[in-house]
Amino acid sequence: MNVESIVNDVKGRVEPIVARGQDVVFSGFEVLKSANGIVVDGFNGVYKANYEAGKSLFGAAQTSFQKVKTDGIKAVASNPVAYLPEGKDTVVSAFNTSVDVFVKTGDDLVKTMKQGVETLSAKIKGEPVIVAKAKKTATSARKSAKSTASKVEKKVSKTASKAGKAADDLIG
Repeated sequence: MNVESIVNDVKGRVEPIVARGQDVVFSGFEVLKSANGIVVDGFNGVYKANYEAGKSLFGAAQTSFQKVKTDGIKAVASNPVAYLPEGKDTVVSAFNTSVDVFVKTGDDLVKTMKQGVETLSAKIKGEPVIVAKAKKTATSARKSAKSTASKVEKKVSKTASKAGKAADDLIG
């Protein structure tokens, strides 16, 4: 055997491995991109829920403070509980919404990562991979995270509206 045939033989064996390696890296990047989208959507849902709850609580505190200023120290000293802002429902709702979003996001991440590991394992072994299935799983996970975030936003908006009405009833 001459050197040229050995080099060609090694080249023929190495090139498919390198191609598979590049494919694995690209697929891994796609899985991480999908997971990142799911995490970002989940974070946005939690952020919006807690932001709206914070705004609602701040408004209730301002209303309570104005009531204290109007009624005076004697009235507050005689019945301090009446001047506490109503925020329990808002806080509980924001907490429950956050828990729901975290659970949903975690489930979506597990599905996406499991599918990604199966895809990467198949590519490493050189088996055919159903790419459409992986993309479909990632897309459905992203859609469900956005749907959950939308539901969270609506729920927080309703809670904030109720808190605003309650504050208006207290003032008026």
